[in-house]
Amino acid sequence: MSKKLDGKVTTPSQGGSLPEIGSALSVLTQAVTAVSHLQEAAECAAELQQTFGNTQLKWVLFFCSAQLDVEALATELECLMPDKTIIGCTSAGELSPAGYCQRSVTAVAFPEAAFHIETALIEHLDQFDFTKAQQQVSHMLERCQLKQKAPLKGHTFLLTLLDGMSDHEEVVLNILNAVLGSTPMLGGSAGDDLDFSHTQVVYQGKSYQNAAVLMLVNTACPFMVFSQKHVEDTDELFVATKVDSEHRRVYELNAQPAAEVYANAIGVALDQLTPTVFARHTLSVRIAGESFVRAVQSANDDGSLSFYCAVERGIVLRRNQHLDIPQALDLLLSRIDERLGEQQLILGFDCIFRQLELRTLNKLSRVSDRLSYHPVVGFNTYGEHVNGIHLNATFTGVAIGLGQKKSAEL
Repeated sequence: MSKKLDGKVTTPSQGGSLPEIGSALSVLTQAVTAVSHLQEAAECAAELQQTFGNTQLKWVLFFCSAQLDVEALATELECLMPDKTIIGCTSAGELSPAGYCQRSVTAVAFPEAAFHIETALIEHLDQFDFTKAQQQVSHMLERCQLKQKAPLKGHTFLLTLLDGMSDHEEVVLNILNAVLGSTPMLGGSAGDDLDFSHTQVVYQGKSYQNAAVLMLVNTACPFMVFSQKHVEDTDELFVATKVDSEHRRVYELNAQPAAEVYANAIGVALDQLTPTVFARHTLSVRIAGESFVRAVQSANDDGSLSFYCAVERGIVLRRNQHLDIPQALDLLLSRIDERLGEQQLILGFDCIFRQLELRTLNKLSRVSDRLSYHPVVGFNTYGEHVNGIHLNATFTGVAIGLGQKKSAEL
């Protein structure tokens, strides 16, 4: 994906140096993207630093394959770019302006001329409460207001990155949303390439578990928050009759072993319940008349099912019908183009189940090619966040346009 900077065309999305930025621009006004496929932390950090070395770029956001040493990468990035605020997380796959990536690091840096960003680290998610949220958000908003690029209302959004194995996303997101009020909130839960063992967030040179990183972004550029799903409810129902809510585990559906009921419903044997099967056969729950996916994470030896999102005793789960992902994505991208015109960035949080489903259907390259026509940076998640809700099986994010127009939400 080429990017035009003051008449000069560069390719920041492919990584590498940008020696012309400093001389070609008196003021850098657009986000700059990069991707590195180098596997050694020091070499990867050096490649990213070549792209993001411009002193006008003040904030770096990156998404890192769990196959890399993310802690070493965080340390190297901090050493090479001490003048920048650097945050990120591990992923279950990466999104770049070249489309889907694996075993890579994809990143974006924001210039201070067009953005002001406040960041924060939340540790011990299991101890997070409303009072702590009020203090944290109020502090971020106060600092942001001092250097705002536009009035906070209508020109600000909060980006959330959470440890995807913490089991506390719902509580933390609900609390933050209650404190934020009308400020849009979006993000994703960190992944680890379906190992389900060690997801991490990164803040200023260190990696953390049971933690979250926040970015409060203020800009005069137009932006659009979106969240798209590709599933519809059916009338096939299952009642969760025995549940461990704290650990998102359902032991019984319709008073029968949960894994057995689920396997029979979709027509597979118990030993065939894999992430790819779960990706093709999601369930959902209705809340206030709206449907939200509750995707199965794993089938356990005791006959229970573990879920990515919250489950409670007595909830009614509905089997889903899956629609065509490429067609739905085309519609979304067309609507973004129509609303914003040319974009400088699309931050995307794409459920890992969507990637698995696309691979199974041999449609991954088609979607990847479609994404390559847009400046996308993001990752495959263990859950997506939008306005206080923890989601599965969606493509959620924010598109940022050029110029200074009124922001909109999709």
